[in-house]
Amino acid sequence: MLMIAAVMMVVSGCQKSDDGISVSLKSSAVQTVVANWTSGDAAAECLAAGGNCGYAYKIDEWDEMYGMDGVYKTMEGNTITILNSDGKTFDFTSESLVCKVIVKAGRGAIIYSYPDGVYADQGLLGFQGKGISHVTFCYAEPPEKIIAVKARYNWYPSGTTQAAEDNCESAGMVAFTEGWCTILGYNPYPSTASFDMVRQGVVVGNVVVNEDGDVTVTMNEGKILIDAFVFIGTLEELQTMNLKDGCPIFTNAAVWIPNTNAQTDGDGLSYMFFDL
Repeated sequence: MLMIAAVMMVVSGCQKSDDGISVSLKSSAVQTVVANWTSGDAAAECLAAGGNCGYAYKIDEWDEMYGMDGVYKTMEGNTITILNSDGKTFDFTSESLVCKVIVKAGRGAIIYSYPDGVYADQGLLGFQGKGISHVTFCYAEPPEKIIAVKARYNWYPSGTTQAAEDNCESAGMVAFTEGWCTILGYNPYPSTASFDMVRQGVVVGNVVVNEDGDVTVTMNEGKILIDAFVFIGTLEELQTMNLKDGCPIFTNAAVWIPNTNAQTDGDGLSYMFFDL
C-alpha cells in the first residue's frame, strides 16, 4: 500500500554523513551520504536533514521493479511529479521550490540539498545505488495562485439592430500600473467564489468559481459572449510572462485558457464554462 504524508515541520540541523561512501550521480544537488539513516515520517526526516523549507512529503514503499512514476498532490496544494523512475533512480518536478530530497535505500540515505531551491532535478539515486525504499521531499509553501479574466461580447445599443463589440475585465486587485491592463483585476484562486466582470467601471457580468475550481463566466442581460480568456497562475507569472507593451497577451492560448463556446442558461443569459 502506498503511504503518503504531508505535514508542516520545524527546521533543525543535519545529521552527520559518512564521507567514505561515494556514488556517481547526475543530480545537480549537493549530496550528503548518511550511512545509517533513521527513518520516520516526512516531517521528522526533513527535520533531521535540516534546511529552511516549511513542508514535507513522503512517498513510501517504492516499487523495486517499476518505480513510482506519477503525480502526487500534497495536503497544502503542491504537486510533485515522479518521472523516469525504476527501483534505483528517478527524476522529479515540483510546483513548489524544493530545498532537500532524502532518498532512502538499504540502511543509508542520500540527502540532496538545493541551497537556492529547485523545481526539478534528475538522476537521483539511493544509498550505494541500492534499491530505493522511500523518498521524502522537503519544500517551501506553494505560491498562491490567482485568477484573472478577459472577455469580449456583443450588445445592441438602444434603437439599433447593429451589434456593437466591447471588452470587459475581471474586477479585483490591480497587478499593473500602465497600459490597458491597469483595469485588469485579479483574485485568489480557487478561494474566491465569485467576482464581477466590469466595463469602464460598470458591472457587465460575473465569474463563479465552484468547489472543484471550475470557472463560469456569465454576462448580464442583453450581452452575448464572443470569447473569454482565463489566466490561472501566480501573480509573478501574470506580471512577468507573456507581455507586450507591459500588459499580458490574453489571446496567447499557451498562457491564457481560451473559450469560444458561448451557451445560454435558463434565464437567457450568455455564459461560458471552463472545466478546470
